[in-house]
Amino acid sequence: MDIVLKSLASAVVTAIILVIAKFAGPKLAGAIGGIPIVFAVSYILITMENRALAHDFLVGGIYGAIAAVLFSLVLIFFNSKLPDYHWVNFVIAYALCFLFAFGIVHFTAK
Repeated sequence: MDIVLKSLASAVVTAIILVIAKFAGPKLAGAIGGIPIVFAVSYILITMENRALAHDFLVGGIYGAIAAVLFSLVLIFFNSKLPDYHWVNFVIAYALCFLFAFGIVHFTAK
């Protein structure tokens, strides 16, 4: 159940960032997006003397940023092909990008 709540929270944050992108521009939305959060949490972990966890968290955040770019591209593609099914497109794009991020983590694990 915890993963469902985190996913819903992530969806809300994504929606807020998309609204910011619509009204304030994509540069601001990208700046507010996930990468600064990842760097902030990594910095906190480093200052807590937990460097290994900070490194893994930072790498995971970069993988997440790559998946987020892929998510945007896949969603744009799906919405251009099937504009009447925007919610279905969102779910499919989200699932594909989750699998992509999971695959990157799985195949790059030591």
